[in-house]
Amino acid sequence: MAATIDVFPLGNADTTRLTLADGQRILFDFADMGRSDGSEIEFDLEKAIKDDLGSAPYKLPVVCITHVDDDHCHGFGEVFWLQHAKKYQDDERIKIDELWVPAAAILEEGLTRDSRLVREEAKHRLLEGKGIRVFSSPKILEDWLKENGLSLASRKNCIVNAGQIVPGFSTDGREKVEFFVHCPLSWVQDD
Repeated sequence: MAATIDVFPLGNADTTRLTLADGQRILFDFADMGRSDGSEIEFDLEKAIKDDLGSAPYKLPVVCITHVDDDHCHGFGEVFWLQHAKKYQDDERIKIDELWVPAAAILEEGLTRDSRLVREEAKHRLLEGKGIRVFSSPKILEDWLKENGLSLASRKNCIVNAGQIVPGFSTDGREKVEFFVHCPLSWVQDD
């Protein structure tokens, strides 16, 4: 099977779905914003993703939220099964095996609505030590982990530093892809 990239209509931020050579789906961002300014096109992002996945239970191996601005995660709390709170769990929601976020999604303050929900879900998964990849210089998370009774060493398997390859994917494997973390640049984050 050939890998494909689906870029959803403008107005849904940069929501992009990769279908890997082995059929796995990876979603980058999710912003179900409805109609774009000046557009006549109505587009239901949730429906498009669920139609692609088939029937419930819906599941995505990876959802990557590149940053927590509302136009990159709008509708997150309405569509996805969130482990951190039962009110976001029902059979019509899409489960996420692994959530990918930048460290800012965990550390940023003053977030509201879906941005806050991404943060809370990411925090929950990092505290649990599973179902998450955080893109960061590990040092930037050290204080937050200590405040929560954890060490950097205990969560190093969840953190992928700039310049590294995301574990679990290989150009030699069935999925035929690798993900190289280009940002955040470690020297900028540590400064």
